[in-house]
Amino acid sequence: MKQKPDSGIAISLDIPTANPTIFGSHAIDNLLLFLSRNRNEQLTVRALNRNIEDSKSSISRAADLLVENDLLEEEHDGNKRLLTINRDRLAVPDDPCLQIPQQAFYEPTKIAVETLIEKLDDPLGIILYGSVARGEADRKSDIDLWVLVDSDRPAQQRNANDARTSLEDRRFEGDRYSFDIDVEELSSVAAYEDDIADIVRAGITLYETDEFRTVASMITHTASSDE
Repeated sequence: MKQKPDSGIAISLDIPTANPTIFGSHAIDNLLLFLSRNRNEQLTVRALNRNIEDSKSSISRAADLLVENDLLEEEHDGNKRLLTINRDRLAVPDDPCLQIPQQAFYEPTKIAVETLIEKLDDPLGIILYGSVARGEADRKSDIDLWVLVDSDRPAQQRNANDARTSLEDRRFEGDRYSFDIDVEELSSVAAYEDDIADIVRAGITLYETDEFRTVASMITHTASSDE
């Protein structure tokens, strides 16, 4: 029976594996991480290549192995190969902060989200992106947060900057962390659609409203149709 993990997204794998070369591949790790965060999307190799650092050939080979081991599902639409993660094998924690790959960043990020929800005027969504979301951060890395608000971006950004100052003055288990908080207004989304689609796809959604889910779905669907 599939259970919720105590930390991180988990995926179940049959033992013995259909193909043991699935282990130890950087491209497979990247592909599983990205598709697990975009688990409701079907994506082409071209779209995946835009969002993860591996070459198209590496992504295709990784996808072959993952399909063989029943971790990915594939469909064909003409010449397009559409890939999606096998959601029946996926277990996602209820707390989205537990999806952060490096445990040291869990508490400061969680407190930052709680602070922004309290200080901002009804934020629509908050996404963690950048090196912390990728699991590649070190102690000098910023915790990058992108916040979508309904209106009044200048005032909301000032409130976010005040929140950042208080967070950077705070110690988490003896350490201080740096934050970069970018606020965007709903009416401006169309002007930055491609950049926002990259953030939504590669990042970890830590807080979302129904309106945010609708906007995120529209953005990523538009980006997918272009690829």
